[in-house]
Amino acid sequence: MNKDILNEDTIAAIATPPGHGGIAIIRISGKNSLSILKNIFMRSNNKSIDEIKPYRFYRGFVINNKDKQAVDDVLVVYMKSPNSYTGQDIVEIHSHGGNVVPKVVLDLCLINGARAANPGEYTLRAFLNGKMDLSQAEAVVDVINSQTEKALKQSQLQLEGQLSKKINTYKDILLDMLAEIEANVDFPEEGIDPIVKDRILGESESLIINLKELISTFNDGHILKHGMTTAIIGRPNVGKSSLLNCLLRKERALVSEIPGTTRDFIEETIDINGIPLKLTDTAGIRATEKSIEKMGIDISIKKSQEAEFLIIVLDSSQNLNKDDYEVIKLIRNSNHIIIFNKNDLSMKISADDLPSNINKDNVLDISAKNNTNIEELRTKIFNIISGDHKANESTSVIISELRHKNSLEQALQSFERFKKALNINESPEYLAVDLRYGLDKFGEITGEITTEDILSTIFSKFCIGK
Repeated sequence: MNKDILNEDTIAAIATPPGHGGIAIIRISGKNSLSILKNIFMRSNNKSIDEIKPYRFYRGFVINNKDKQAVDDVLVVYMKSPNSYTGQDIVEIHSHGGNVVPKVVLDLCLINGARAANPGEYTLRAFLNGKMDLSQAEAVVDVINSQTEKALKQSQLQLEGQLSKKINTYKDILLDMLAEIEANVDFPEEGIDPIVKDRILGESESLIINLKELISTFNDGHILKHGMTTAIIGRPNVGKSSLLNCLLRKERALVSEIPGTTRDFIEETIDINGIPLKLTDTAGIRATEKSIEKMGIDISIKKSQEAEFLIIVLDSSQNLNKDDYEVIKLIRNSNHIIIFNKNDLSMKISADDLPSNINKDNVLDISAKNNTNIEELRTKIFNIISGDHKANESTSVIISELRHKNSLEQALQSFERFKKALNINESPEYLAVDLRYGLDKFGEITGEITTEDILSTIFSKFCIGK
C-alpha cells in the first residue's frame, strides 16, 4: 500500500448500504472531485455549476455522458478542503436508493476519472491528512458496529479523542522525564540530582499506576465491543427455546413439547444492561442413538466449550437425572448461571440438590412460559458477568483493541525497567533507552509510529464508502 499514491487519486464509492432505501449517497474525494461532478451533473435551474458554494445542497440531474439523458433527480453537496472528513475536496451525490440507480451514478463517476475506493479509504485519508489520529480512526468502525448504547458511548469517546488525550498526557510527562535524564548524558559522573531523581521516581510510579488502571479496562472494553458468547444448554424439553424467546422478547425459536425438536443451533444478540450477549440456543443434551440428534448434541457440547458464559436450564418440576448431571459437568468457570425453569409447576428440586462445587448464588428459578423472573434473570446475568468491574458504566474511556493493550503493556514494562534502573543509578544513556521505547509504544496507539501492514489490517475492517 503506497500511502502517497492512495492520497493523490480521486476516489468514489457508494457510502450507504446496498438494497432498497429512499436515499443513496455516492461519495467522491480528491482533487478532481468537483471536475468530475461538472462532467455528470446539471443544475435544475440551468445555472452554472461554477457557482456552487461549499456546504450547500443543490438540486439537479445526473446526466449520462453518452446520450445526455438524465439518470436521476439528485441533490449534491460540495465540501472544500481542508474542511471535510478526508481533508480533501469531497462531493456527495444524494440519489434515489435501490440497487440500480446508485451503481449507475457510481459508474459515471468512475468513467469520468475517479477510482473505486478501497475499504476504509476515506477514513485512511482522514488519518493521513491529520483530521484524526489512528485511535480515532479505529473508533469510526466501532461506532458503526456498536451493538449497545454503552458500546456506542465508548466508541464515541474514543472518536472524540478521549483515549488520545490520555495517551498524550502520558507522553508529556514522559518527555519531561526524558529531558531531565538526557540533560545528564554529557555529565554522567555528576549523577542525577537527588531532588530531581525523587521527582522522576514519583512521576514514573504514577505513570505505572495509571497504565495498569487503563490496561485493566480491556476485558470490559472487549466485551462491550465484541459481546460475550453465551450458550443456553440443558437436556431436551427443559425450556431452552422458551427462555431464548423470553430474553429476546419475540418468538425466535420453535417451541414444542416433543423432546429433541431443536436439532441445530440458533444465534441472536441481546442487550443486558449495555453488555451484548451473543446467545446460542442449542439442541438438548442426552444419551441417544439417533444419528441426526447426536450430531446436534455434539454441536451443543462444542458451543458450550467455546462459550464465555453458560446458561444451564433445568426442569424444576422433575427430579434431576443423569442427563442433567452431564450438562452440569460442562461448567468450567464462574461465568455461568443455573436456571430452575417451570417454577409455575410444583418444584421438585432446589439448590441443595446441585453438586457441592456449584455456587448456589448463581441459581435462579423462573417460568419461561409465564415470563416470571425474567427481568431478575437479566439483572443476575449482568451482576455475574460484570462482577467488580464497573468500567463499562463509566463515562471515562476504556480500551477495547488488543493492539492498544499490547502497546500499553510493552510501555508499562519499559517504565518498570526504567524505575528499577533509576533506583540503582544506571547511566543516563541506559535510562533514556527505556523512556524512548515507551514513547514509541504510545506513538503506535495514536499512529505517529506505524507501518503499512498495520494500516492495511486496521482499514480492511471498514466497509467501502467509509
